[in-house]
Amino acid sequence: MQPRGNRKHGASFIITRAITGPALFLLRYLWYSPAKSSLPVGLIRLVNKQINWHLVLASNGKLLAAVQDQCIEIRSAKDEFGSVIGKCQVPKDPNPQWRRVAWSHDCTLLAYSESTGTVRVFDLVGSELLVISPGTTFPGDLTYAIAGLVFLEYKASAQWSAELLVINYRGELKSYLVSVGTNQSFQESHSFSFSSYYTHGITSVVYHSIHRLLIIGGCETDDDGAGLSKASSCGLSAWRVLSGSPYYKQVTSYEDDIGTAKKKSLFKIMNLKFYNKQGREQDGVFKMSTSPDGTRLAVIHFSGKLTIWGIPSLRQQGEWEQSEQPGYDEIKPEWMLSLEKRKKIRDKESLYPLIDVNWWAENAVILARCSGALTVSSVKTLKNLLGKSCEWFESSPQVTSAHDGGFLSLECEVKLAPKRLRLDSRPVDEDEGDDDSDSDDETSAKARYFGYIKQGLYFVTEMERFAPPRKRPRTIIKNYRLVNLRSTTPEELYQRKIDNEEYGEALSLAQTYDLDSDLVYQRQWRKSAVSIASIQDYLSKINKRSWVLHECLERVPENVDAAKELLQYGLKGTDLEALVAIGKGEDGGRFILPGDVDTDELLYEEFLTPEEEAESRKEREAMKHQELLQSINFSK
Repeated sequence: MQPRGNRKHGASFIITRAITGPALFLLRYLWYSPAKSSLPVGLIRLVNKQINWHLVLASNGKLLAAVQDQCIEIRSAKDEFGSVIGKCQVPKDPNPQWRRVAWSHDCTLLAYSESTGTVRVFDLVGSELLVISPGTTFPGDLTYAIAGLVFLEYKASAQWSAELLVINYRGELKSYLVSVGTNQSFQESHSFSFSSYYTHGITSVVYHSIHRLLIIGGCETDDDGAGLSKASSCGLSAWRVLSGSPYYKQVTSYEDDIGTAKKKSLFKIMNLKFYNKQGREQDGVFKMSTSPDGTRLAVIHFSGKLTIWGIPSLRQQGEWEQSEQPGYDEIKPEWMLSLEKRKKIRDKESLYPLIDVNWWAENAVILARCSGALTVSSVKTLKNLLGKSCEWFESSPQVTSAHDGGFLSLECEVKLAPKRLRLDSRPVDEDEGDDDSDSDDETSAKARYFGYIKQGLYFVTEMERFAPPRKRPRTIIKNYRLVNLRSTTPEELYQRKIDNEEYGEALSLAQTYDLDSDLVYQRQWRKSAVSIASIQDYLSKINKRSWVLHECLERVPENVDAAKELLQYGLKGTDLEALVAIGKGEDGGRFILPGDVDTDELLYEEFLTPEEEAESRKEREAMKHQELLQSINFSK
């Protein structure tokens, strides 16, 4: 093969390329675009907004599968998912957002699907047990990617360990019987197609084990007066799993049955073919999640809409359009403060949609947005239960279901590596693409026009002189973080803030929930050297008398001045005023300094000179001292 630009291009070659070039261009970019033409635009847009890694928590909450670029890490809850107990090696995928992973019902097997439709089954230590290749596939056609991986419990024969359902976006289902152990094998059991019910394919699948239901999500349908149920018109349907042929039976409502009968008329069929809502992108189901008790279904739609449905009836219990959701348009405060980030946020609306949903409890859902905002919201009002503000993550975080009072979130921080300074680089190249000025719009339009002409000439002739300029590559650094968010009491959170030395937030919690602020000052006192400043800042703010006196007696300062100050502070707290307060039961165990308790009311003498005021103060102190001595019953 000759290097680019070194071939000799004759006239016949250029004529041939001029004729065949446009034809190949149309063939490549207009005719062969299966992923873009057959999959819903809303689905492609949201899937591509997802991060490349995936996170799936097992049903028992004890195992976690983290799908990375070329491996799957299996982590255990024994050490808060800190260590890896198994690692599954997988090939690099050109479309990593379209991968999927699922745990078996007994949490002993892990199924993983590639964007090509190939399915691999692993055990807990990461050994690859089975590889199931799709019957048919087409390079680049994402309709063969897997929309649903479902493990079913199989008890008909001891030969097979489980049943695995593989459902792609085209709506084609295949059931495989899986055997692991000494005889590792699989066998196709049956196949089914949802294409007659979903002409545009399916977009999401969940399995409800209690009712043995497959809940299928697809594009919304216009009932056109046929009277379909709300769930059917939104693209939702429930299918009961049967033990024999036809294996799956749709669970329909009265409205669906009547609507199906109406649709059979010739007028309706013709009307459906020629009538369509113009100027409106077709909505559909993006993600679904069932509640812990199995009575509710949360659904995210392409448009950003959130709906709540009852199971198994699929009757709608709540619906919020994107504009009706509290805080949908909030942007991360750090982004708005940064000029560089503000420039990059061209289209704020693209950050508003929901990207993931899961359940915190039977009456609360975990919502994650493309902007990185995460809330725990009520299913009745969608009010944020975390407080006035949401929790902020990096863009498009993933969340798991809650288990044992907490849930996991996966986020990805993307940074551009610093540009390398080159001696021969032109000043124009340093900030290429960052200039937002529109003063040279006409020049830019001409440049784009001639750029398109050069691209066309290069496609036809493949000559080096028409080749587009090569852009200097930039290194992208991605940092993935696994975050554990747990439900806690104010006392536990208070102690955690102290342990993390977040003293300001700890004092705020103490004030809000009426907690003992002594714990903050005790920790600060113990971590600081004894000095006049530390006594005033920390020790003087501790109320518990026994603890303060113990520190005054046992703590050994580093110098004489600090030791003298500490002893004097302890003596002040054991003076007559403290003794009187203890005798009257007014101390409450507090460390009392002179002046903290009013034992006598003295008249204030005005218009005194400084010398007279000093003399008066001495007389008052002497009188007060004598009164305090007389008020003490030393026999007690």
